[in-house]
This record gives sequence, C-alpha cells and structure tokens, in this order.
Amino acid sequence: MGPLLSKKWFYRLASVLILGGFAMLCQPFTHRLFVIGFPVLLAGVVLFMILDHVPDGRPETEEEDRG
Repeated sequence: MGPLLSKKWFYRLASVLILGGFAMLCQPFTHRLFVIGFPVLLAGVVLFMILDHVPDGRPETEEEDRG
C-alpha cells in the first residue's frame, strides 16, 4: 500500500469517526446531527474491528518465531 493508504491512516479515520459520532449524539443543537450520529459511530467501530483483524502485511521470518 502507498503512504496514504497505510493502516495507520485508517486507524486514525476510524478514531475520528468514533469521536465524531459520539459528539453528534451528545450535541443539543440540531436533530439532524443526532440522527446521523449513530451510523457514523457504528461505521467507525466496524472499521476499527476490521482493521484489528487484517494482518500487517509484514512476512514473518523463522527468526521471529524462535525468539
């Protein structure tokens, strides 16, 4: 993957989605933000869970297995 599509950036995106969704659910200003808050929060959680199950892409060597 390129530098813009690294796993680190997807983790940051998932964290921003989770925090943004939580903020949308807690704000008292508009009902429209409240309504889309839960799907945004859910998208962040799902993305985070998917990233936790995707391997890093670094091949393991025998030396790492022994140590």
